[in-house]
Amino acid sequence: MREELHMALFWNWVDRCWLALASVKLTLVVFAALLLLAIPGTIFLQFNISNVDPGIQYEYDFWKFGQFIQLFSAYHSFWYTGLVVILAMNLIACSVERWPQMLKLARAKPVKWSDETFDLQDKSLRYSWTSPLSKTEALTKVQSALKGPWVKPVLLADEADGFQIFWQSGRWSRISNYLVHSSLLIVFLGAIVAAMYGFEGAANIPSGSAVDTFLIFNEGKGSGLRPAPGGLINERLLGFRIEAEQFDVNFYEDFPGRPKEFISKLNIIEDGKIVKSKTIRVNDPLEHRNFVLYQASYGRLGDFDLRFRVVNKSDTQEPQLYVRSKLGELRDLAKYQVNIVPLRASLDVQNLGPGVLFQEVVNGQAAGEPFWALKEHPNFDLQRRASSKYGVVVDDVKELFYTGLQIGYDPGAPIYWFGCAGMLLGTFYALFVTHRKYYLKFQNGRFLLAGTVNRLPMGFEAKLKKLSTHLSVATKGVVDVDRQRNS
Repeated sequence: MREELHMALFWNWVDRCWLALASVKLTLVVFAALLLLAIPGTIFLQFNISNVDPGIQYEYDFWKFGQFIQLFSAYHSFWYTGLVVILAMNLIACSVERWPQMLKLARAKPVKWSDETFDLQDKSLRYSWTSPLSKTEALTKVQSALKGPWVKPVLLADEADGFQIFWQSGRWSRISNYLVHSSLLIVFLGAIVAAMYGFEGAANIPSGSAVDTFLIFNEGKGSGLRPAPGGLINERLLGFRIEAEQFDVNFYEDFPGRPKEFISKLNIIEDGKIVKSKTIRVNDPLEHRNFVLYQASYGRLGDFDLRFRVVNKSDTQEPQLYVRSKLGELRDLAKYQVNIVPLRASLDVQNLGPGVLFQEVVNGQAAGEPFWALKEHPNFDLQRRASSKYGVVVDDVKELFYTGLQIGYDPGAPIYWFGCAGMLLGTFYALFVTHRKYYLKFQNGRFLLAGTVNRLPMGFEAKLKKLSTHLSVATKGVVDVDRQRNS
């Protein structure tokens, strides 16, 4: 007896938990909690593709607390993930609890209406007219008038003095919310697949250089990535090389420090050969194998691509020496028994435009004072260093950048899209399609049309009136004057 009592209490507790889980109130509470707990993800610095540690911005004690509660990875935290899991369980419970009843309503077979049922309908949803046609003629005319791809009339009664016809539209809208629920669960499934098999990382590649590894920030256990031998703990092998052949950034004229566009020309190299090339921009990535390379950021290298000429002052007709260099690179001017090295470069030297600061080097030691050569003033060095046998003319000063690539793989993306398509279709059905039923009765030369709608009755009365007019014309009918609303 005691065991039976315990079992009864247990199943009573299970039933109460199930009903609570299938409650719409729980859905609203979870949605509100998700909304509120999403706020920390927008307020506090999150780990991102630049792998910026929030510890740099916040005090140590707060940073330790944030690490403990996963505040700096809010959308992947245990509390946010837990709410999503509860929401998924709530959707499943709600669907299971209400599915049989809603499916039964959608698939219910129509039954003949009695005269009393017609009389109980609201006058605004009931129309009648008389017709001189016989029963057979009237049935033929009605069936012809109701022809259409979405209309399938069902003959509910065929009697000597009349008949009754039924048709409906939008019956599957009753279960459209289950399509939304299922699609949302499919989106959750895509997130699970992405978490298990996807990854996200980044790589910074100087213009003209190549890399074969990248830093990983989020990595699923089934990603299959291999650690880079001798690299950082979060460094992974690509399995190929990414070459940044060229990187260009354009700035707004009114805001020199604000980038207008930055693009990278990338080459994918395998076995020493270029197998794929593409110029990528923001939102226009390069895909290779399971890797997607996004243009995410850029940065200054603190170096310049310099092009200048060495001119012989005593013989200006002599061929000039063209040199391409970077900062700190020593160039040998054997004819003048001296070396020169670019020390600094600037895009604006005291409002005189781009320029380069050079230093002469003799026997490995600096000789004399450094001197400037300006791009927009070709004779600047020729005139200032009158005693020198040569002069330097700067042709180009180009700042060098690195391109910041976001590298990722999201195997859940196709599942997301499938789920989103289902959600859009289900939402459309739920908002714009209703289950409408129509009953048409003919008896002793008199038609009676009535209809019902399960929700969103706006416009149904006008549609029913238009339908009655169409059918009365098709059956050569005369509208009754006993309906005050339509007299």
